[in-house]
Amino acid sequence: MDAADTSRESAHLHVSTLLVAPERALNNALEQLGFPENDDRVIEHEGKLAFITCSHDPDCDDMFALIAELAARGESWELQFRVDTGEGRAIFQRLARHQRVEAVDSAVPIETDEAAAELPTHDLDSDTGRAELERALDRIDPAEVFVTVGSHPTGRATAVVVRRSPRRALFVASGTDEASLRAAIREKLPTVMFAVTMKPTDGA
Repeated sequence: MDAADTSRESAHLHVSTLLVAPERALNNALEQLGFPENDDRVIEHEGKLAFITCSHDPDCDDMFALIAELAARGESWELQFRVDTGEGRAIFQRLARHQRVEAVDSAVPIETDEAAAELPTHDLDSDTGRAELERALDRIDPAEVFVTVGSHPTGRATAVVVRRSPRRALFVASGTDEASLRAAIREKLPTVMFAVTMKPTDGA
């Protein structure tokens, strides 16, 4: 076995996991378990609320606690997984009660109408970039935007601030991990909603 094969076998892939539930059910569970009102792991997903955890987080304890609470209340919920396998590709998997397990290897849908490389980018890991990000966020009405978050095979995480109507990407924030990006943005925009691509391209 050559070095390349060994590398592929031992590679750690970035994984995002969503716990998706009806808004009322997830809000009740979050409140019962004492989660912060504006926890940055609560995101918007296809008209529902979801709780996200990913490879950057230290563990999945909070997600398991929420699953247990939802199950105890007899609420419906499902798990969605995205495993980033390469530049622009991922395996999307879905697990829900009374439905078969699904997994699709697909290109990742383009989230915005502009390539991220063409947008202003603020690096959270530098003092200058953090200051620029704070100034950019100060000019934003959180009700008019949402933020997509994701990671890349290089290990860096990005957050794209997108205007809802007309839909347009405004700028990008980059950082070491998704959790620090979400926290930095929520610090300035406590009520802004996050989103993450958890669906394959059509026809994949």
